[in-house]
Amino acid sequence: MRFTGSFTRAMLLASAAAFISVPAMAQDAPQDQASEGAANDDIIVTAQKREQALQDVPLAISAIGAERIEQMQVNDTRDLSGLAPNVTITQGTVSLSSAVVAIRGISTPASETFGLDTANGVYVDGIYIARSGASGLDVTDLARVEILRGPQGTLFGRNTTGGAISFVSREPDRDFGIRGEVGIGNHNAWNGRISVDTGELADVLRATFSYAHRQRDGYIDNILEPRDSHDPGARRTDSFRAAIRADLGDTGYIRYIFDWSRSRGNPTAFQLTNVATGAARPPISIDGQLVVQTQQAPVAPFLAGVTFLNPACAALAAPTRVYRDTICLNTNGDAEDEIWGHNLQVQNDFGPFAIKMTMGYRSWNSSYVGSDLDGMGSFTSPLFSNATLFNGMPEALLQFIPSIPAAFRPFIAASPVPTTTADLFNTSNDRRHDQFSTEVEISGDTDNLDWIVGGFYFFEKGSEYNPQTSGFVLDTNNIFLGNFGALGPSFVAANPARYRLVVTPAVLDYTTTAESTAFYGQFTLYPGGRDSGLSLTAGARYTWDNKAIIRLQNGAAPLATPETGRRDFSKFTWNLIARYEFNPDISVYARAATGYRSGGFNASDPAAPGSSTIPSFNGETVTSYELGLKTELFDRHLTFNVAAYRNSYDDLAVLVPVLTGAGTFQTRIINAGKVNYTGIEADFNARFNSNFSIDGSIGYVDVNFVRFVAGQPVNPANPIVDIASVAHIGYVAPFTANIGANLAFPLNWGDAEVRFRVSYSHEDGGYSFSNTISSPFNDALLGDDRDTVDAQIVVDHMPVAGGDVRFMLWAKNLTNSHDFTRGIDFGPLGYAGGYYAEPRSFGATLGFSF
Repeated sequence: MRFTGSFTRAMLLASAAAFISVPAMAQDAPQDQASEGAANDDIIVTAQKREQALQDVPLAISAIGAERIEQMQVNDTRDLSGLAPNVTITQGTVSLSSAVVAIRGISTPASETFGLDTANGVYVDGIYIARSGASGLDVTDLARVEILRGPQGTLFGRNTTGGAISFVSREPDRDFGIRGEVGIGNHNAWNGRISVDTGELADVLRATFSYAHRQRDGYIDNILEPRDSHDPGARRTDSFRAAIRADLGDTGYIRYIFDWSRSRGNPTAFQLTNVATGAARPPISIDGQLVVQTQQAPVAPFLAGVTFLNPACAALAAPTRVYRDTICLNTNGDAEDEIWGHNLQVQNDFGPFAIKMTMGYRSWNSSYVGSDLDGMGSFTSPLFSNATLFNGMPEALLQFIPSIPAAFRPFIAASPVPTTTADLFNTSNDRRHDQFSTEVEISGDTDNLDWIVGGFYFFEKGSEYNPQTSGFVLDTNNIFLGNFGALGPSFVAANPARYRLVVTPAVLDYTTTAESTAFYGQFTLYPGGRDSGLSLTAGARYTWDNKAIIRLQNGAAPLATPETGRRDFSKFTWNLIARYEFNPDISVYARAATGYRSGGFNASDPAAPGSSTIPSFNGETVTSYELGLKTELFDRHLTFNVAAYRNSYDDLAVLVPVLTGAGTFQTRIINAGKVNYTGIEADFNARFNSNFSIDGSIGYVDVNFVRFVAGQPVNPANPIVDIASVAHIGYVAPFTANIGANLAFPLNWGDAEVRFRVSYSHEDGGYSFSNTISSPFNDALLGDDRDTVDAQIVVDHMPVAGGDVRFMLWAKNLTNSHDFTRGIDFGPLGYAGGYYAEPRSFGATLGFSF
């Protein structure tokens, strides 16, 4: 953890706001506040598959209501970053709908491969979103967002070892109504949204139909792209949602939801930050054992001798950690993500018990063409091939090469080294994914027992077609020195092009399927009755997973025989909670729980020797222990919650960069052994009076590798080396904090009011990979500590023509900080770079409802 003045200020502000000023709250706060988060206003959540007041749930959970969502301009999953303790979310690599979600230090994969499942589940109205590439989806018509921290392996199931994010949409209104919004912003941004509620039809049926559009130009100038609307960061999104509800008397309902969104644009720019000299990296001693380190290609001296097609790109190709708002990308083609889904829910209360069925089908199609992942424009450079190795060498040396006939020596000596126009890395992708799930829950309660049992079925199929072209820089002097004995130095002295580019086109083409079945149950007992204060919860789940992969190509040419892999996984997970309520405003809980993330396949791994079988990696498991305190003090004008936890992971899945047998770059998933996470987090909401409140949170997590058996020994006959002492976990922000101040004043105009909010959030920078042995630039790619200030001014509930009108001014990242958020180390290819947070954005919106 790196303490800075901003950390200290955040902690002091939070402490002072929550405690020093409490007496003023107790004296001044009125009792009839009705706004979101106000005193006496319980926030209802469904984190345990039943409606409960937020403070009554013995879990670490944050809930954000509709009003706050609208005011803070939450448009997709990524906008939730920093709004809850120990929760950070960043943009993925190329998919416009991807999100890298980290909860309590556990991250979803930055790789968007179908081989690795998410560690933090994202749910939309109870439907699990299986792929991280589709988890940054646009959301509209939300009632609230629930962020559950800690493993949720019983009720939510597999792939929630870090936690879960649940989006809950609003029900159709019983009255006819129209609500909408239009807005403008910098970067030529504009947006529009309209929602129509039909009201009750025939006393049983009601529906909502919504459409939204938002777009903006790019915020980084690509000098090779004349159109601002196609610069990096440009985005155009359309979304539609329909929700229909039919009531089944007074005991149940049928609800159908359809949602569709399509995003077109240009991914944020990759910026080159580091290049290797090609200097040898000798084995490193770890706990007395020598471990082989990844050797890097000599990119730095190679780039010094290339000729850029656009001379202006030469300066912009120089590696730097300083943020650039101008860049040179020769291929930054359009990306498109289309997501749509059906959700059918049927629920009825039969008295002694209730039954709910949730069935969903979702589809995600993602494509992008020509993503430039080296951060520079095209260049002309010497090209390597075995046939032209001796081009330009003097005849006096060629005579010593027996394979070169004397008649050909003059021709070879006069022939130049061929050149190529290329770049270091270029990739395209086409992904298709479909999933189906169904879940049945049966629940009930008695005077001293709440219970729920259920079954879950899930099936998915995903395919990826990934062409890429990589350039590996070869120092040909090493060939001459290593193979030509005493003549080697003479060839080196005469070498007309020492550094040459090996251009390797390759395609990765595969399809995966996964099937999961689970049964679960959870029971909460109130031994002395519901008013006794004590409750004991026990839950369990058993999951069966079956996964398969078929690969048609993993290199320059299709495979003669498709390669396949198949593996079954299963796991029993459990959950135990004891809660004691001292009074309606103070409670404590202790929790022990387990979670499980299914294993899978590295799509680019070579087949096992002598076979066409693709090897797999193991699933990961977690055992979590948590203590929590939840309070509402001073006549419920201060809400203060704190939780401490320790999570122990076995076979944690991490990413390492590799050069494949096909000569191209991929990231590979390995099981890291054993890792312990220990942390503490707190959140508060202090409501001083009807005009002023402060809210905030703080979180800290310490990660300790216990075992990480991943080091390659110098002697291949020796066992793999434990490198835990030098390992880090990727995408962990050790310290997070946020604080927001809210002012609200009534206007002498009906129910109109003006609201002000300013908020500050901090996230520690994190590593992107696990070690410098396989990721040489990992330390250099450590993310920046990020400090962000946002603000909004809203004039709401203005009575106009019989309706409500709302006008808002908003700004994100007011200080325009340019923080490095995540990196990519291309390992043996010899260079690295990454992505920066979005610059300052601001705008105005006008909303209405009738």
